[in-house]
Amino acid sequence: MGRSRAAPGPINISPMHQTIVIVGAGFCGSVLASQLLRRPPAGRTEILLIERGTSIGRGVAYASHEVPYVLNVPAGRLSVDPQDPLQFLRFARQSQPDADAEDFMPRALYGDYLQDVLDRAERSAPPQTTLARMFGEVTHIEQTAGGRPLRVHLAGRAPIEAERVVLALGNPPSAVHPWARGLLEHAAYFHDPWRLPPRFRAPHAVLIVGTGLTMVDVALALSLQGGEVPLVRTISRHGLLPLGQTIFRPAAIQGNGEALLSAGESIRRVLALSRALAGEVERMGGDWREVVTFIRHLAPQLWQRLPPAERRRFLRHLQPYWDVHRHRVPAHMAARIDHMRRGGRLKVYAGRIRQLIPEGEELRVIWRRRGSREDQSFAVNAVINATGPDYVIRRSADPLMGSLRAQGLICEDELNLGLRTARHGACVAADGTPSARLFYLGPMLRADHWEATAAPELRAHAERLATHLMAPAGAA
Repeated sequence: MGRSRAAPGPINISPMHQTIVIVGAGFCGSVLASQLLRRPPAGRTEILLIERGTSIGRGVAYASHEVPYVLNVPAGRLSVDPQDPLQFLRFARQSQPDADAEDFMPRALYGDYLQDVLDRAERSAPPQTTLARMFGEVTHIEQTAGGRPLRVHLAGRAPIEAERVVLALGNPPSAVHPWARGLLEHAAYFHDPWRLPPRFRAPHAVLIVGTGLTMVDVALALSLQGGEVPLVRTISRHGLLPLGQTIFRPAAIQGNGEALLSAGESIRRVLALSRALAGEVERMGGDWREVVTFIRHLAPQLWQRLPPAERRRFLRHLQPYWDVHRHRVPAHMAARIDHMRRGGRLKVYAGRIRQLIPEGEELRVIWRRRGSREDQSFAVNAVINATGPDYVIRRSADPLMGSLRAQGLICEDELNLGLRTARHGACVAADGTPSARLFYLGPMLRADHWEATAAPELRAHAERLATHLMAPAGAA
């Protein structure tokens, strides 16, 4: 019998410099890395960007697909450099010379842009600040003895010791809902809405579960397959569709929002003042979207002022309505969805799925309309899950999240919106202590900030975190 090989030891880090590990190289990880490269400290710094996928700067949101999925924010408002608001537009014009600031560009192009931003930041960084890209799966992170550097373990690789680690994991996958259990391997069930077959044969019937932005993308992708468009049904609790974008003035409403913030302990008062403001703006010839943008900038302060009972009231009664006003679709996509509805190719239901029953190659959908006590059913050739990410940490199937939670290095908020974080995105441990070494950057910041899913908010969080990580020891 051959001699067994000893497990590889940790990569040793010289005390003369620091290592920052970023776990995840989608939007958040890539933008943070580029920010760090542009804010070099006096000492030597190694930035290690680890991605479990196959490409840097894309993640799920900006991956390349045969379908030309488009961004839902105009090109003129998607720069990752706040000092250069038209940076992305200039990049887009390299391949699309006629692009306008109000155009909605392909998502894959935005992934190209993020890669370019990172490459340029790396080229301009001083010699003492370096970036290394690594592809692999981080399985767990542990605190070394005495609270010294964290040890990052990767599948099939030697562990890495780092002074700081940033979790930039992107959106978690969807939950496996009760009606989908036992069907993950069924040929007619698609848990990942971005992994669909090349086409559905006409006259197939398809159910998309969820009526948000992902549903719109999937429904329009199905309509582009050529031939007869399949009959698409979609169902969600309220049956609300995202509203359309317009050309409006994002900075039309100025001020510090004192009136709204003063009502911050009552969601009813915030709603009443918001409606009044929208009415006043529209009477003056403005657009209600200007009010939503204004409130969006105040959202973190409003959220932090709301007592827990008021936050629950918002989530129970108002969140679906906020979502469809806040997360909008380009006008041409809204028009196509409306055309599908008027032509009978898209049917939108408000209700709940009770059960999916396999019937050969099909699935029978047992559902109950909102407000009804009676079940209804119909058969479809495919069920596509578009219910969105599952932010409940204790249900996560990610080994890394499970390990961090088991060690008490992270904890969820009481409303299961994401991770508890402190200043600069420091992860809050199970005992309530903010970490000095482990940070989080991504959509689960919504637990403490609510608005933390779009590029502008995440860019701002990345900028603040980069400033903190590169600050001299002992600085605030």
